[in-house]
Amino acid sequence: MLSKHDLLLATIARKPTPHTPIALWRHWPAEDQVAEDLAQATLDFQRRYDFDFIKLTPSQVFVAEDAGLTGVYDGNPEGDLVKGAAPITSLEQWEALRPQTIQQGALARQLRCLDLVIAGAGETPVIQTIFNPLTVATCLAGARAIIWRRRHPEIFQRGFATIIETWRSFVEAVIASGAAGVFFSTADATYQRMSEEEYMHWGRPSDLEVLSAAQAGWFNVLHIHGEELMFKLVADYPVQVVNWDDQRSGPSLREGQALVSKAVAGGIAQWGALLQGSTDEVRAQVAAGIAQTGGVGYIAAPGCVMPIPTPERNIRAAISAARGNPL
Repeated sequence: MLSKHDLLLATIARKPTPHTPIALWRHWPAEDQVAEDLAQATLDFQRRYDFDFIKLTPSQVFVAEDAGLTGVYDGNPEGDLVKGAAPITSLEQWEALRPQTIQQGALARQLRCLDLVIAGAGETPVIQTIFNPLTVATCLAGARAIIWRRRHPEIFQRGFATIIETWRSFVEAVIASGAAGVFFSTADATYQRMSEEEYMHWGRPSDLEVLSAAQAGWFNVLHIHGEELMFKLVADYPVQVVNWDDQRSGPSLREGQALVSKAVAGGIAQWGALLQGSTDEVRAQVAAGIAQTGGVGYIAAPGCVMPIPTPERNIRAAISAARGNPL
């Protein structure tokens, strides 16, 4: 039997595998403010289901928490937080931004959590979720970041450069810790957020700068979040796997796999079959993903985080379908 490491390597190389790798992930809004609590919740989840890799999902505000961003959990089924006001409210504050330290505060807490998860994960590969610099800018300044980017691009770039530097340092530390890679999420490569010209100027260069720090990793995943995706603009990013909500936004897994020279992850509708459907519907979605890709270069996964109330029977149905086991 292949180890999880070798199974993923074969999948990345688009080689035949004895079964389809699978992983699901979720937010932990009650645990993610304490490194030890988030690590324990993540490891308990993994021990319960034995996924083929662990995606470590931090607090939704950790990217700007040290600048003053707050979040409160109000029971949202996805685990989303109700965020407080953006902490940066003036161009002067933006221009005064300096690279964030990773030796203390929220980033140090997350690195501590990562160390604990890696230590407890055994042979299961672990990847750390990060967000692209444009998303971090929005967390820091809200809608003002978009206005400043368009009206005062030179000033915006000065603050933006410090964000890029911070996240390059963080990613370097993630890889140095022994993580297999990063789960790099961009919510900006969509026509709902900006034009192709804007993304090529602001999004792509900053994404690639941060991702360059992850190149020693062997299992980096690009998550393209949202709908109306600029899929072709990010298809050549230096990662091993591309994940998007193929069930909701497209392209299909078959179409996406034709556009990238790497593995694809998806096929499971997290708000549809996984949360609300029957076990037969879940198994059918996994089977459809395998059929679309020929079972090669494919990881069964949701298009985004799994809703917290997802029934255990459906989680286990997805796993059994991927691994070819009867219920």
